[in-house]
Amino acid sequence: MSKISFKRLNNYEIPSLLKTIKIIKNETKSYDRNIDKINYWIWRYKKLPSKRSLVYVATDKKKIIGYYHIPVYDFNIKGKKYKIGSIQSVAITKKFRDKNIFRRLSDFANSDAIQYLDLFYTFPNNKSINTFLKYDNFHHIVELPFYIYPIKSANLIKSKVTFYGFNLVGRLVDYFFRLFSKKLNKDEKIVFFNNFENKILDLFSLFNKKYDFYIKRNYPFLSWRYNKFSKSKYKIVGLEKNNKLKSVVIVKIDKIFKCNGIIIMDFAYTELEYLRKLLINIASSKFLKSNNISFILISGIAHNLDQIQRSGFLKIPSSLVPRNLNLLFKSKTKSLNNLLKNKKSWLITLGDWDVF
Repeated sequence: MSKISFKRLNNYEIPSLLKTIKIIKNETKSYDRNIDKINYWIWRYKKLPSKRSLVYVATDKKKIIGYYHIPVYDFNIKGKKYKIGSIQSVAITKKFRDKNIFRRLSDFANSDAIQYLDLFYTFPNNKSINTFLKYDNFHHIVELPFYIYPIKSANLIKSKVTFYGFNLVGRLVDYFFRLFSKKLNKDEKIVFFNNFENKILDLFSLFNKKYDFYIKRNYPFLSWRYNKFSKSKYKIVGLEKNNKLKSVVIVKIDKIFKCNGIIIMDFAYTELEYLRKLLINIASSKFLKSNNISFILISGIAHNLDQIQRSGFLKIPSSLVPRNLNLLFKSKTKSLNNLLKNKKSWLITLGDWDVF
């Protein structure tokens, strides 16, 4: 094998990078079908609010054989702004795997990027998590819990097992979960929004401030994160009481467990009770009925999020989660490392993951 080189990507090399991304997409049957499209790539790594991403590549005879993306975001730590890098979209072509190249690329990228950043975070897959923990000295915060609310249980049951009578069982299960439903009061209503109105931004701002560590969810971030270049069609749904916004979620439809489901990407609320009420009542909306929705899925780190189980949500065992999300971080100083180890002070949603 010839000598492998590592470097920061130059703009003129973007077309070559996209060719390699396409090769790896086909090798791995990547879920992200747009990952090798130039407009999509520029949106994710050039047009983000910070306008900055650090992208590194491994080359063999000047040919790109691996890549390592680190988009940069504004991160709040106890009221002060820091620069955080989200390590994502990392891969090596099949021919060069299992040759220690990913570890070397990771070491090169992280050593260079930390000069421009205050800290990193990432959700590595099972193949790469050991590299981050053992060789790059990342810290494990938590494995994100997943909670599911069944709407059409027969579809979920059918995706896992086959037996006669599952439709009847599914209807019985659905009836049981409807017992947890909380009807809206006369002064409450479900509202669908087309844009990030000021009252939505105000609620996100108030919600963020309940936490010590979070990516700032202001208009530049939300409008970028959930705009037209994303592969998914997002909806903004809120619960209002006396015309005042009490909770809001950003949702998308996705297929998991072989069924269409609603995925809660981001959320904010004045009280958890309003989030619970919003999610349960979304299930009866015309929008969900027209898309044959079988479940609602939510995950994240937020105060008392586990209490959502009081509304009929079930915690999914790790063995059944299609892709476990382990949050890792690393900062440039020991004091920040010690501070950030308090998982209860983090605010994390699926919007912080790199799946669009």
